[in-house]
Amino acid sequence: MKRLAALLVAICCITPVFAQSPDPVAVVAHVLELSSEQITAWSDILHARQAALQPLAEQSQEQQQTIAQALAGANPDPLAIGKAFIALHDLQMQIAAANAQSAAQFEKLLTSDQLQRLNAIRGAAQACPIVPAFQATGLLG
Repeated sequence: MKRLAALLVAICCITPVFAQSPDPVAVVAHVLELSSEQITAWSDILHARQAALQPLAEQSQEQQQTIAQALAGANPDPLAIGKAFIALHDLQMQIAAANAQSAAQFEKLLTSDQLQRLNAIRGAAQACPIVPAFQATGLLG
């Protein structure tokens, strides 16, 4: 398992530097060895997620513009800005919930081996932000 984690850290942190932007869905499907049925079901999940996120993203952008315009004014109204920030936060929470729901639905499609690989990748991804510091200090060789 430690060997898999080390490999995943290398893949997550080093490979993107050298690779062109591959199709993320294809990469996930390949790494997790998804069947065609799993890919089809996941595609449906991704489309549903996109449909749910689209209006939330648009509303978030509108709230950000509202905040920016309010702050740019001569006498910004703290109450209006506060309300806009709260509305933006609520939208961000809805986006996070939609993403979590999509991930949970995807996990239900996986075999135990695939889920184990996914969780190993998640663990390795947490280490990725620290790797450049170790690399810059010459500690990785």
